[in-house]
Amino acid sequence: MKWVALLFFMLVAAGLALALRKDRRAIIVAAFALGFLPFVMTPWHLIIAPYSLPAWPGYVKGWEIGLIDAIAIACLIGLPRSRSGLPLNYVFLLYIGATVLSAFLAPNFNIALSYPIQLARVFLVFAAVARVSSSPVGLKPILQGLIVGLGYQAAVAISAKFGGAIQTGGSFGHQNLLGFVSHLVFIPAFSLLLAGRWTKWAVAGVIAGAIVVVLTASRATIVFAALGLALTYCLSATSKWTTRKGVIGLASLMIIGLSIPIINSVFERRFEDRGGTFTQQDEERDAFQKAAKMMIKDYPFGVGANHYVVVVNTQGYSHRSGVIGRSGSRSTNVHNSFLLIQAETGFLGLFTIIILLVTAVTGSFLLAFRNRRSIEADLLIGIGVSLCAVMVHSFFEWVLVTHQGQYVLAVSLGMAAGLIRQLKSTNNARGTSTQLGLRPAPLAASSVQTSPQ
Repeated sequence: MKWVALLFFMLVAAGLALALRKDRRAIIVAAFALGFLPFVMTPWHLIIAPYSLPAWPGYVKGWEIGLIDAIAIACLIGLPRSRSGLPLNYVFLLYIGATVLSAFLAPNFNIALSYPIQLARVFLVFAAVARVSSSPVGLKPILQGLIVGLGYQAAVAISAKFGGAIQTGGSFGHQNLLGFVSHLVFIPAFSLLLAGRWTKWAVAGVIAGAIVVVLTASRATIVFAALGLALTYCLSATSKWTTRKGVIGLASLMIIGLSIPIINSVFERRFEDRGGTFTQQDEERDAFQKAAKMMIKDYPFGVGANHYVVVVNTQGYSHRSGVIGRSGSRSTNVHNSFLLIQAETGFLGLFTIIILLVTAVTGSFLLAFRNRRSIEADLLIGIGVSLCAVMVHSFFEWVLVTHQGQYVLAVSLGMAAGLIRQLKSTNNARGTSTQLGLRPAPLAASSVQTSPQ
């Protein structure tokens, strides 16, 4: 059956590539799919593994390929290549290279290679989104796909809540994973709302994000989402103040005030069921981190991608660090993505992933404030803040290495790269036109502006 699915993916890639060459309206379908599919790939079984290892305890279960990969390939083949370079391109490839090198240090090369293969697929999505978002009609359907995807997860979360779930992860299966990816949609949607751009969709994204964040009952998700919204508002207001932003600020304060009793009741129910308090230190997480640090000390170049769980148990790190001797604790990764990446891929892997994320954040903020009057500035601020939230959240969870989290992250990085390239090209064109005594073309002509709704 998986070979039939693989053939189907190939046919989709070929057919969509031809459609994109003949009819640019096909870009709307492809763009929406790139934003939406990361939210449904696993529950809808839109991913297969020609080389499958279902019993492997790592976070990648083989050499996988998904429908979204086929669509990304179609976009890269069917859409014209930009003359300017792709921001973040080389840094992303350096991180993939670091994971490939780590595979040579792993006990099982083929299994370790599963992770760089996953990253290569994620890179294709990143490059495709960057190319699509450079199109005058490409950015909006990507955002629509993200918002519809998060809305789907919100609906699943509501259903689980009515079914008696205290914490819900939607169809992702875990609240921490759902909360992690929600930052990448919730915060940019709020930035669009502040800018008054595509307002109906922005409102839908904010509502879906709020529902998901509250129903996860995850401390980190709620705290970082709140801080992200506050930072987005401050940066957006500083960049360009409008009366609309003042009204939204007051309305947000009122809504937050009304939401506090609801959030408090959610946490009360969670802690009554499991014990503890909101600020109670998690001793098990400390034991996980102690084990990871012991491993890093012994293996400064890493133990190999996708091998943390095997090595931490077979070489006694879990036992010596005090991790509880039960399957649920011994079969999971350290709850810190950066420690996990360092333990598996060494200092090179840690350095390159940090450089990738930091470069995306700084590039988004710098271009946003240099182009305050552009229609892209507010969205770049939202994307930059959402990436900050993901980075901070990664100190408390390991979901940064999962394909669900990475695909949504790739879409955000791709939008940021596309907008950065777009603004740089526009600024260069303006500078050239000024030198020649010509009037530069308006930004909307090369931008993504559509109707405000």
